[in-house]
Amino acid sequence: MTHREDLKPSKFGTVFGALVGFGVAAIVAVNVVIFSGIEDGYEASLPEVFRQNAFVGVLVVAILGAGPVVGAIVARRR
Repeated sequence: MTHREDLKPSKFGTVFGALVGFGVAAIVAVNVVIFSGIEDGYEASLPEVFRQNAFVGVLVVAILGAGPVVGAIVARRR
């Protein structure tokens, strides 16, 4: 019989999942900026994105905020 403690995810796995989630979120956020038609594309800073299109700016911030959270949740479920 397995102990309940053996089934708990490690803290290292959760942190690693959050880092991977942030990396994936950064890639997705850059692609959203590029495909939305922002003038400087991947070179645009966040204030420039907000100046040109506020909706895309909010979307990028949401993606960057949700990425580590989703990554940590996925890592804890495995």
